[in-house]
Amino acid sequence: MIEASVMDMAGFDDNQRKLLQITWKMLNAIETGDSDTYAALCMDDLTCYEDVCAYRIDGVEFHIDLIKLMAENQSNRPYRFDMLHPQVQIYPGCGIVTYTRLLTHNNDGKPVWRSFNETRVFIDFNGEWKMAHFHRSPV
Repeated sequence: MIEASVMDMAGFDDNQRKLLQITWKMLNAIETGDSDTYAALCMDDLTCYEDVCAYRIDGVEFHIDLIKLMAENQSNRPYRFDMLHPQVQIYPGCGIVTYTRLLTHNNDGKPVWRSFNETRVFIDFNGEWKMAHFHRSPV
């Protein structure tokens, strides 16, 4: 969970904090294999660009299937993830969260890190923030 003191130091307002908490909840759902939570936080017509494909991925089902598959294979799961340098931009009906995601893996007792720059675009859908698009690039 993102500590309140970190958000206080960054000067995030209540709306920005809410989007950061939703983003953290989404990332935690990915890392713990909670496909139901992930699906609840996304639009059905979610689009994305990420490093696993060379083209745009359309629809949330791809991600649901991937999260379920990852949950079955616990051997390569990170034991920790961090959101570094988050920024939150909010506009009428739209919120954009950008950050660097740091994944820490255990390689025979030695930490190994992977990092990605991520952008997540949320829309206010009937009074609830839902992710409509994201972009992930390896650093």
